[in-house]
Order: sequence, then structure tokens, then C-alpha cells
Amino acid sequence: AALREALAAPAARSAHRVYAVGHAHIDSAWLWPVRETVRKCARTFSNVLDLMDQDPDLVFACSSAQQYAWMKEFYPELFARIKERVAEGRFVPVGGMWVESDTNMPGGEALARQFVEGKRFFLDEFGVEPREVWLPDSFGYTAALPQIARAAGADAFLTQKLSWNEVNAFPHHTFTWEGIDGSRLFAHFPPVDTYNSTLSAAELAHTERNFMDKGRANTSLVPFGYGDGGGGPTREMMAAARRAASLEGSPTVRVAAPAEFFAAARAESGTPPVWSGELYMEGHRGTYTSQARTKRGNRTSERLLHEAELWAATAAVRTGAAYPEQALRRSWHTVLLQQFHDILPGSSIGWVHDQAEEEYRKVGERLEPLIDAAVRAATGPGEAGGEGSGAGLWANAAPFAIDGVPAHGVGPRRASDERVTLEETPEGLRVANGALVVEFDADGLVRSLRDLATGRETVPPGCRGGLLQVFGDTPRRFDAWDVDVEYRRFGEDLTKADTVEVVESDGARFVLRTARAFGASSVVQTFTVRAGEAALDIETSVDWHEKQRLLKLAFPVDVHTASARSEIQFGHVERPTHTNTSWDVARFETPAHRWVHVADAGQGVGVANDATYGHDISRHERPGGGTYSLVRQSLLRAPLFPDPEADQGTHVFRTSVVLGGVDAALRAGYRLNLPLRPAGGGPVEPLVRCDAPSVVVETVKLAEDGSGDVVVRLYEALGAPAEARLHTSFAAAPAVETDLLERPAAEPHAVTASADGTTTLALRPFQLVTLRLPRAA
Repeated sequence: AALREALAAPAARSAHRVYAVGHAHIDSAWLWPVRETVRKCARTFSNVLDLMDQDPDLVFACSSAQQYAWMKEFYPELFARIKERVAEGRFVPVGGMWVESDTNMPGGEALARQFVEGKRFFLDEFGVEPREVWLPDSFGYTAALPQIARAAGADAFLTQKLSWNEVNAFPHHTFTWEGIDGSRLFAHFPPVDTYNSTLSAAELAHTERNFMDKGRANTSLVPFGYGDGGGGPTREMMAAARRAASLEGSPTVRVAAPAEFFAAARAESGTPPVWSGELYMEGHRGTYTSQARTKRGNRTSERLLHEAELWAATAAVRTGAAYPEQALRRSWHTVLLQQFHDILPGSSIGWVHDQAEEEYRKVGERLEPLIDAAVRAATGPGEAGGEGSGAGLWANAAPFAIDGVPAHGVGPRRASDERVTLEETPEGLRVANGALVVEFDADGLVRSLRDLATGRETVPPGCRGGLLQVFGDTPRRFDAWDVDVEYRRFGEDLTKADTVEVVESDGARFVLRTARAFGASSVVQTFTVRAGEAALDIETSVDWHEKQRLLKLAFPVDVHTASARSEIQFGHVERPTHTNTSWDVARFETPAHRWVHVADAGQGVGVANDATYGHDISRHERPGGGTYSLVRQSLLRAPLFPDPEADQGTHVFRTSVVLGGVDAALRAGYRLNLPLRPAGGGPVEPLVRCDAPSVVVETVKLAEDGSGDVVVRLYEALGAPAEARLHTSFAAAPAVETDLLERPAAEPHAVTASADGTTTLALRPFQLVTLRLPRAA
């Protein structure tokens, strides 16, 4: 009674407007294994449905098709009740992805499949298609995401994770996010700064006070309900929403679905400000490196799926072999689940990562025989050759020719006409191969790497390449998640070698092996120079038994530049390497996929990898004047929580230092990640061939609908407009430009002509295109 008058006073007309969305952020694994998540989902969804029975105003948003799929498999009666509420519009599927994945590390095709598999499930089971990307807790967001999301039919994006930034406050809560190709998404960061709100008065006051876009907009979304381990909304939260519906001194609160919020926010925003490029999270930088086996399992599984789809499609078109659709989809679902934002980033308990490794092993056991069978079907009978064998053919799943084997085809390798020469010098060893000259010192480190095409030296004066460095790594807050910039103060160069020996020098290639010990660990590195290749390959085998230490592989590069390029999905980003602003200072550790590249006007150097994501690239004063760039790969960490045994044991990393432009780095990345596979029988012509060197055919597969149509996904890779012609070697009707779900594109933009086996395309920089090629009868 004492509060009746106060509670009856209405909110001001200018009060901030909150759209409250019931929510239960359920981590698909974290401090518990996946099997427990299934039970967490069942308990949470049961609670939500019970509350819906009692409270007709509750609207609940739930992402992750995987979690619905678990309910369908293990709790069919509960799933039937969910379907009823979905039909009513009260249990709302959001996000359109298989899981709330990490977005920094999944490959381009894998991130696309998060949407393909997620939306397919929601359309098949509920007849609904979520239009927003819902990723409240992932650790930063790739600049490729706007284009991928738009290609999947999404037009909005939500997260709150950048409120965790350590240094810089993000300047907007409602804005337009622009990706690397110019695609745009309407984006919102809930100013409540949590996805687990209880709709308390303090949280609502913070929402209004914190909102960055006052004067231009006045509406925000608040996800409410217990989360991380599930739970969801409660009666008390719904009561709080009713009290704040119109209350003097408080934002107004309306319980609603996300689509209602986005419609209202768009209507009031007019032309919102534009943020271009990645949404880098200033924190959790250690997740690019923690749990290296999980990361290698992801990269390996992505490779196997790429090969399996390519060769199975090739065999189906060439010979009529059955296409293993179910085995492929099952493998994709496994890999997509492991890309959840606490599994692939390495921030879960050891049980989760042990299970992930086992799941990756099963994917390999399922796909390797499938690939071998498809290659044999395509090539016909015959014995396969092998490494060192002059006989046999090789299958090349990469989008570029390797050693003369055509892209996406099968053929013989072609040996280089050049020879590798070895010379002993007072300083060590001098190796030349017709493309470069590399000099090793007595410690087995690279003291010189000279490009014979330009005459330029790559290693700066007084520096050495291929250097391993180990640092103290004790983050202030989140052990497995964070790397703090102070680690740089506590480093040690591993220069002293126990052994340095030449293990091969036969004119075709040169191999130098070094061995070192440090702490409780040891490392063996092999440096390989092949005839005619402008690349130095490094294999680093580590037996790792450190705690709270960070291992990096460093290569200084004698180029004066203020930026570096890093591969992301379907393109690359250019990031400053200077520290002019607080934003630049905070970006001291960054993710990249298969390569990074630094260059000045006269020289470029790429550093490619086969399973490494964390990098740091910095500028340093050069002896004699100017600056040089230091490129470092983050190989291993050893955090204590939540897995005290993280990364202990043996690991192998492969690196390639390649001379040339971004195109050379691009090719080196594919060469390391899609090695040639021995094949027998006869040569196989690729199903498709693209004549534009900057246009990459990323995926060749058969259509999801079982029609037998060939689907090709390609993108412009160098960041410039491109004209390209795609030639088919099988009878096909004119190409149809589609979205990621292989539906005809609402507004086709890339195809300018398609007839007689040739499709002509005009691509903007970094444009992603999916083409459907109906097979002629």
C-alpha cells in the first residue's frame, strides 16, 4: 500500500524503451561436457514451457539448432511441446546457426555451413527462418560475417560481448556493421551489458544511462533469464517486467520477440552510423591459441570435408557414383558443434577437449575411406604412388595448381628444372634453389633470406628468423581465455641448439634439422628448401611440459610498413601494426587463418601455417634507419584453468615463409592445408575451372536437395574488382546464382552471362558467390 502511489506514476513519454526478451544462454559445453548440456537444455526448456502455461505474456528466444535437435532425439515429447509454442510465436528460434559458434577461427565454408545447417533445421522442423544473427557471448566477430550472414538471408546482428573490452568503449549500441566486401547488417549491442539480466531496477537504470546513441535512438533490447548453465526466465522476472511497463523514473519495458525490437529500432534509427571491419574484442586473445589439439582437429576436419565433397561430387558426375550425403551431413554436424564458442577457442574443461579430439578422430575415420573411394572411382583402377615415388598420379583438392597437378583435378607432378645447392661458409650454411638464397648460422637460425627475383634481403640487420621464443603467461583475470600484453616483458629467445645437422641435400631439396631443450620441454625444427620454390618451410615438433608459458615462432621481415594483412573467411583484413591510437595498442594479438602478409612497395613476405590462429605483428626500429616488421605465430600456451593439463605433450606445427605478394601467401596457405593425395588410375579433369587468378573456387559439391546439381562457391580473394569465367567440363544448363541455402538469389549481381559451359562473372572486392549448375540430362 505504501508503494501504490509510486508504482502508479507512469513513465515519461521520453523514457528509454526496453524490449525484454526471455532468454537462457546455454553453453553447449564449458565447465561441463556436451552430454550434460543435453540435460541442461531439457530442464531449462521444461521450465520455460511451464512458465508459458502460467504466464501468457512470456516470449522466449532460443538459438542453436543443435540444442533443438537434441530435444528431438532425446526428449521427443518435450520437442513436440516446443513446436506448439513455436507455432504460436512465443518460443522463438533465433540466430539461424547450428550453434553459437566462434567466428574468428572457423573456415569460410564452415561458417557458411553454420547458417546452412541451422536454417535448414528451423525451416524443416518449424517452417520458420530466423533473420537475425544471435551471438551474445562469442569472443569477437570476423569482418566476413556481414556478407556470410546476408548470403544466408539474415539482416540483423546482436551481441553484447564487446562491453567486455579492456581498453576502449565501443562507440555505438545501434549501428550498421559493414564487412570486408561492403555488405551491411543492422546491428545492436544491448546496453544492459549482459545476456543474463534479471530486469532489476539497477540493470534498467544502467541500460538507459549507458545507451550511447541518445538523441538519435531511444530503444534497446534486454535479454533476461538465467544463463550460461541454463535456467531461463522466472516468475519474479516477469513480475519485474510488468512493474516497469510504465514506471516513473524507469525505462518502459515490453516483453516481446527479437523481430519486434529490430523492426522498432530500424524505424527510429533512420541512417545509423557505420562501423566498417571486424568487431575485435579487447580480451580473450588467448583463445586463438589455447588447446592446440582442438584447433588442429578443426582445421584437419575442415580439410577432410572439403576433400570429401569435392571428390564425391567428381565421382558422382564422372561415373554416377552415389553421393554420400548423410555421412557428409553427420560429419558437418560434428564439426559445427565443436566450433561452439567455448570448445574451439579452448576455454572448457579438459573433459570437453578430450571429447572433441575423439569426435575429430571419428570424423577422420568416417571421411578418409570415403575420400579414397571417391578418388578411386573418379580415376579408375591403378596403384597409387606416394611421396618419393615417380609413378602414379596425385589428387589436388586445392584451388590452385600444385607441382603441375591441376586445381581440383588429378594428374602427374612436374619436377622443377632448378637444383638446390649447398655451400659451407664461415658463418654457417648457404643454400640456393633458383628462387631464393637462405643462409643458416651455427645455431641453425636464418641469418639471411634473399629473393633472387628482386635481390632484396628479407632478414633485417642483426636479426634471425625461425626463432622460437618462450614467455611467461599469467593473465590477470581469465587463464585459458586471456593473453595480457605484459607477457612481452618476460621472454626468452631459444637460440642455443643442442644439435644442428643436414639430413638431406640431394639437389631436389635441402633439409636442416635442429634440436633444443628448454624448461621441461624440447623442440625439433626442420627447415626445408625445395628446388625452384620461393619458400622456406619450417616444421616445429614440440614436446611441451610447461605451465603458464607461451611459445611463439618469430620471423623478422625487412619491410617498412604500417599494416599487415591477415586471412579471414573468404578474404583478408588489413590491420595497423603501429600503435597510434588506443584501439591499435589494444589489438596486440590477432587471429588469422592460413596466412599473414607484410609488404612495402618493393617486397612482400607471407607466413603461412597449417593449424595456427594466434599471431602478433609489430613494428620495430631497424639498425641503420627505418623500421622492420616482426611476424610471430603463437604456437602453444599452458593455462591452469579450467584445464590444468592444457596442451601438455607433443605437437607438430608447419610454417611456410614465402616471398611475393598476397597471391603468393594465398597459394602457400592452400598448399600447406590441402596437400596432394596419392592417386592411381588415370588423370581426372576438374569439374570446373576459373580463369581469373584472384578468384578462388572454395567449394565444389552436390546440391543439398538431392537433385544432383553441382554447387560451386567462389570468392574474390585479393580485394580488387575481378572479371572471371568459370568453365565446366560436364554438360550443364546455365548457372543460377543462389544464396547459401542454394535458393535462387533475390537480386543476382555476379553472373553476367552463362551459356555453352562458360559462366561469366563480375565480382566486387571480396565478393562471395554461390552458383548452382544444373546437370544436363
